[in-house]
Amino acid sequence: MEERKECWYSIVRYCADDLAGEIVNVGVVMHSFNQTIETKYLILDENSPKIKAIANSNIDVALYKSYKDKLEYYLKESIHDLLGNVGEIGVGSPVAEDFLEKLYEYYKDQKLTLTRPSFSLTADYEKLFNKVFETYIGSKYLQVNDKHVSVKKYVREVFEEHDLLGKKVMYDFPISPIKDLEDLLKINVDFGYKNGVWNYLQAVPQFSGPSKNTEWFAKMKLMFENIEDDARMHLLFKSSEILDHREFNEVLAYLTKMDKERIVKLDLDEESKVIELCKTIENDAHDIEEILIS
Repeated sequence: MEERKECWYSIVRYCADDLAGEIVNVGVVMHSFNQTIETKYLILDENSPKIKAIANSNIDVALYKSYKDKLEYYLKESIHDLLGNVGEIGVGSPVAEDFLEKLYEYYKDQKLTLTRPSFSLTADYEKLFNKVFETYIGSKYLQVNDKHVSVKKYVREVFEEHDLLGKKVMYDFPISPIKDLEDLLKINVDFGYKNGVWNYLQAVPQFSGPSKNTEWFAKMKLMFENIEDDARMHLLFKSSEILDHREFNEVLAYLTKMDKERIVKLDLDEESKVIELCKTIENDAHDIEEILIS
């Protein structure tokens, strides 16, 4: 029988409106302190229906995203320092048994909080994490977050590791493809860089039904038909995570037929192409400050 290991987990909770006082569960953080140290976490994306249901405006969504990103960044980077210091922030050490307890104390009385850690023994760390997430957040959110959102998160982490994000790569920024409708119509771009011409990078979602498929497809078609004539659009996906290859391939094939030179498919499972993209950006892309000034 496989040895059971000690671990602690906390539920991430968010309150969008202090007056209404409505609190929803949005994620799970699990910490294992055994022969190996492991911190696993999954927090709902800002575009999740659960977040949209409690948000009254785009400002509310952006505020949630800022809290989520801050926590995710700390969890990701704290493992690199024995004391858990990330810049000027030091909450707790991930190599200490009370790591989650420290996080719980740090996030007390904020809009995004963690529950007091619960203890468990398990022989299957991954299975326990999924079970906790399904119980407190919902099984459908586990599937969506693990699949679609992972594409965007993966790309963001790659750009962060290469020190490109925020320096040569812009992210989560709106554009107005139709100049006469700038105040009425905006499309959010996942990532973008400029190397003489604009390159827009969009994560392809998991198609989950006709209405969602139509919405995303129409948005991409409208965007491409109205962006700069020399701009390129990169469609980002992981072939290993596609749920319906036939439907997926048909949609992408139609889009790329519009212009095979300017609409580029990028399978993130092909590591060499991801490395090549990063090198292109590093060597040829303009600094963001330079773009904004111009």
